[in-house]
Amino acid sequence: MALSARARTILEKMEPNCSYEAKDLRAFAPDLTLEHLQDVMRELWVARQVERAGYSGWRRESSASPATDAPHRAGARYTPVKPEELFDHDAFEDMFK
Repeated sequence: MALSARARTILEKMEPNCSYEAKDLRAFAPDLTLEHLQDVMRELWVARQVERAGYSGWRRESSASPATDAPHRAGARYTPVKPEELFDHDAFEDMFK
């Protein structure tokens, strides 16, 4: 998903792992209304370029989708689990005779 020019501009000015409130972000784009700024930040959030920080703040922190990133994380190994492995059959063997 391609970012809008305004979103790229704001993202480039944000420092990684630094929290920004709306007034801080408005300094990066003084011509935007608060509503338009919120739309731009939502665009960046959907693109996984920023995360929420506190009640009304944002932080530049790129993240990947948990569904697509899980097997690829450093040190993580994907091992499929069979449904029958999730149940302790030995503990209930008397019930299934």
